[in-house]
This record gives sequence, C-alpha cells and structure tokens, in this order.
Amino acid sequence: MDEKKAENVIGAMVLGLADAVLRDTENQAPEKGQAAAAIALLRHEPGMPIEQMRRALGLSHSATVRLIDRLVADDLVVRRPSASDRRAVALHLTQAGDTRCDAILSSRFERIAGALQGLDPDERKTYRLLTEKLLANFVEDLDHAYSVCRLCDLSACPDCPVACSLRNKE
Repeated sequence: MDEKKAENVIGAMVLGLADAVLRDTENQAPEKGQAAAAIALLRHEPGMPIEQMRRALGLSHSATVRLIDRLVADDLVVRRPSASDRRAVALHLTQAGDTRCDAILSSRFERIAGALQGLDPDERKTYRLLTEKLLANFVEDLDHAYSVCRLCDLSACPDCPVACSLRNKE
C-alpha cells in the first residue's frame, strides 16, 4: 500500500507542478504551446537546427517551421546559415528573444521555488540529490534529454545529471 501511495503522490506532484510550470512559462512566451520551450532550447544551444528542435519539441517538421516563422516574425529568433552543414539553417535568439527567455526561465524558477518552499534546506538538498538520481535513470537518449530539459536553465545546472547520464550511456 505504501508503495502505491508513494507512486500516486509523486505522480500527482509531478503532474501538478508540470502543468503549473507550462502554464506560467507559456504566459511569458509570445504564444501558447511550444514557443517557450523553443526559446529556452535556443538559449541552451544557439545554432540549433530545425530538425533537432523538431525532435526536442515532438512536433512535425512543418509545425516546427511554422513555429520558427512566428518567432522570427516576432523578432525573437533569427535564421542563419549553419557553420557545419550548408543545407541546414541555424537558429539563434535575438536580443529580444534573450530577454523573453529570461522571463520564461524566471517564471519557471519562481513556480518551482514556490513548490519547494515547504522544505527546509537539508530536505531541499536531499530532494535535489534524489531527483538527480531519478533523472539520470529516466532519460533514454539525446532526443529525450532535449525534451526533458527543454525548459531548463542550463546556467543553474553546470554538472547536469541528464548530460552526465548520456555520457555514461555512450
């Protein structure tokens, strides 16, 4: 019974927090859906090609192109020729996109910090360590890693458990 309760309570927390984070980050993005994640991913990896963005967001190629078109029209993203593949386009945030990304990541941080405020510093550290361990076992491959970390603040996680897990799986 306790095992099922743990899974149920954790499932409710994960889903409730994910819904709140997605809602808050969408409110900082120019549109609902995957715009916030696309902007955050370009902070992670300036020059990301559309195909990699598509896989990370779980969208079709045409839906990803339309999303990028709208972000370009909003002056948040620019397309540049790829330095490594002449056929590919490299996506980069503009200054306005970078500012928007700050707002997106700030709203994510505030929501998660609020959810954790009931824990004392030792409990927060323990929760972080346990979550890192779970993340390391959860992530399957590079595409899944981009999806899981699509709204992460890379600067806050210099020794990312997801990246470490991927390196260990190679």
